[in-house]
Amino acid sequence: MSLKAEIQRIPLIIMLSSLVIVVGSWLLMLKTPLIALPVMMLFGFISAWLIIRFEAVPILMKTMALLLPFSLEVPFIMDSMLRLPTEPLIVLSVMVLILDFLMHPGTWKGTPGKELLWLLPLVGALLLTIPFSGMPFVSVKFSMVNILYMLGFYVMIMRLSMKSASLFPQMVFLYGLGVVLVMFWALVQYGLWDWNPVVVRGIFQPFYKDHTIFGASAAMLAAFWLGAAMTEELRGWRLMAFFTAVLFLMGVLLSTSRGAFLSLLAFGSVILIFHLKPRPLHVLASVALLVVLSWSLTGTVIERFDRVESLSYDSEARLVERTRSVANVSTDVSNIERLNRWVSAWRMFLERPLTGFGPGTYQFEYIPYQKKELMNRLSVTNPWSVPEGSGGTAHSEYLLALSEMGVFGLLGWLLLMGRWIWMATSRWRTHPQKKYLMVALAALSTYFFHALVNNFLTTDKFAFLFWGMAAWLVANYHKKDETVLSTS
Repeated sequence: MSLKAEIQRIPLIIMLSSLVIVVGSWLLMLKTPLIALPVMMLFGFISAWLIIRFEAVPILMKTMALLLPFSLEVPFIMDSMLRLPTEPLIVLSVMVLILDFLMHPGTWKGTPGKELLWLLPLVGALLLTIPFSGMPFVSVKFSMVNILYMLGFYVMIMRLSMKSASLFPQMVFLYGLGVVLVMFWALVQYGLWDWNPVVVRGIFQPFYKDHTIFGASAAMLAAFWLGAAMTEELRGWRLMAFFTAVLFLMGVLLSTSRGAFLSLLAFGSVILIFHLKPRPLHVLASVALLVVLSWSLTGTVIERFDRVESLSYDSEARLVERTRSVANVSTDVSNIERLNRWVSAWRMFLERPLTGFGPGTYQFEYIPYQKKELMNRLSVTNPWSVPEGSGGTAHSEYLLALSEMGVFGLLGWLLLMGRWIWMATSRWRTHPQKKYLMVALAALSTYFFHALVNNFLTTDKFAFLFWGMAAWLVANYHKKDETVLSTS
């Protein structure tokens, strides 16, 4: 083998060696955590330095994207869980980020540093509310996991995408390959149960804990590739993107997630707005008119809701009937329990509006805040003994932030989302990357909507899509030249 070929293999060898070291250190930690932790940190930073030295960071990120759909939860220290093999790789990517900052501080001035400032309010809310938590260990772990995801998926992908805008689409493509394999796995499991709709919740296990997480992931992937199909100029790439989108739309249908299905309507609305390009005054007038109409029709809407009898868990119900069931708040136990969680989160916020109850503590703290008239067979009275089919926490990213971090936690989220929306729309007629900004925001809009009824950002599989898509949006906003949306 030639010397050039040997040199080209070095990054791959480093990646495999790093993975072996990290996993080996984890096994050692199970036996002797006090010794293993510093050893793992040492080898991690050595691996990070080698990855930077041989310019293997894109390989690290692509490897992570490919493996994310297959990550599995395994027992870790102090009754916690670790997702292998991806969470060690996420930690490794953050180590790379830290070393890169220390080795090249000058490159962080200007745009990268400016964008990090927009992340600080949310990070600050996660950290500053820890002292007010009744369960400090839970809050520290929850905050650290979320911050690692922000650094590894948002900051790292943003930084890399500013150098190569095609890197994230390549990562999405690799991640999508894994999702497709999981989808085929789910179909096999479904067939083994004679296509009984009752088992859909568990057919994506052990890779996706719940069908709704898979549905949200498939919806964002479908939105991304639909957007790509609408903006790609080359006919071959356009057809490939369209058929890829159709494949993930089938994944949404397979998941039977009502939230994922409805989130695609949000995607369609954003796409329509981008194509119409209305003036800001027209948008504000439309929103005002919608608010007035909603207020005036409140009584009629409530009356219609009372008439809805479709059930989300009816095995005979079709997709349209299952989707209509979101309006059934009188007999659908799933909807009633979701409403119970929302009311509990709101009551928690009213009690501690500034500090919340601490990051990650909702599932332990909300039980006394439930309303008796909303409690049902899915309601939890003991956080250590949860009824079957009653997983999740607040079932809303926004209310979860309010209940756990107070008003500043929610403001941190809204500030970031507002920043991304402004970037995508402020120059939607003239920006050289306007079509990619549209794709990114339209894909993100699926979760802006879905986050009203679910919360998935503590799951590595979905956190990658959300934070990575936002990072790609920011990177494209700051790029001045045309790039190509491709997987090559």
